[in-house]
Amino acid sequence: MVNENIEKEQEYENETVFQEKEKRSVRNIELDKLFLGELNERLEPGDLEGLSASIKQVGVLEPLVVRPVGLNGQKFEIVAGGRRYRASKIAGITKVPCIVKELNDVDALQISFQENEERKSASPLEYGMLCWKLANRIGDLKEVADLLGKTESWVMSRINAYELYNKSKINIEEKGPNGDIVRNETGSNQSLGIVDSNMIMSAITSRQVNRYIAQQGENQEGLRTKLVRDISAEFPKLSPLQKKRLISEFKKDPRVPISGLTKKIIEEPSGIKVSISFNSEISKKIEKILFAEDKKIEMWIRELVKKEIERRESLLKSEA
Repeated sequence: MVNENIEKEQEYENETVFQEKEKRSVRNIELDKLFLGELNERLEPGDLEGLSASIKQVGVLEPLVVRPVGLNGQKFEIVAGGRRYRASKIAGITKVPCIVKELNDVDALQISFQENEERKSASPLEYGMLCWKLANRIGDLKEVADLLGKTESWVMSRINAYELYNKSKINIEEKGPNGDIVRNETGSNQSLGIVDSNMIMSAITSRQVNRYIAQQGENQEGLRTKLVRDISAEFPKLSPLQKKRLISEFKKDPRVPISGLTKKIIEEPSGIKVSISFNSEISKKIEKILFAEDKKIEMWIRELVKKEIERRESLLKSEA
């Protein structure tokens, strides 16, 4: 009896999947009736030569997803499949298979996101542009995150990357397994990581910087854009710790030129960090001293080193 029920459930599931596939209305639509709208923008479509050659040989194997627009539905906006559309034009194809769906903007953006996720074909900037569009339409970051199956911080970081790019035109790229930035196809060194963009956008929208910008009167957005560009241009010169230092100094006083802060940080000598260990006999003696003087070992060692340096400098002066 149990086996019969399991078999019936499997038959029902197979029947449901089959029906859903049957409902996929695939139509061959002329390329001149298709267009790439605002919802399917790509900052960089990538290399289309290989895809174009494949389409020329075997055709478009995966249908595009489109939605009808206009009074008579004679035009179709591409929701998913922008690269296939571009490559088909290069290949000289006149018609491509399409799944036609009635979709609002939010549904269309969600489908576009899902396709990019499946194909792993979008850059952080393109994800950011998509999240930015969804946030503008939905108005709530948590709803956007839930819709995409991501965390709010993931969504916010991509939006930060996209907004930073719009102001500075510096690429924001993922980091590889070794922590290095994966360069874009052009091999440009003018790239920042997602963490970098979060740091910059967080600083540029901080209370201190907002107050400074508000005090400058007209063209506040122009000033904000200039500050973003200045920081973005200096960031590639700095180490992770130096970047944090630059952001901290900038937030304290946004009036100071970014290039001057960067120069100061780079030229500033770095401190020495020492890791040492002692055997059990010396450790016991140190513990007694620290207990008697009520000090931490780091402070105690710093005082000893300082005294020794002063003693040596005094000797050198007396010998001179």
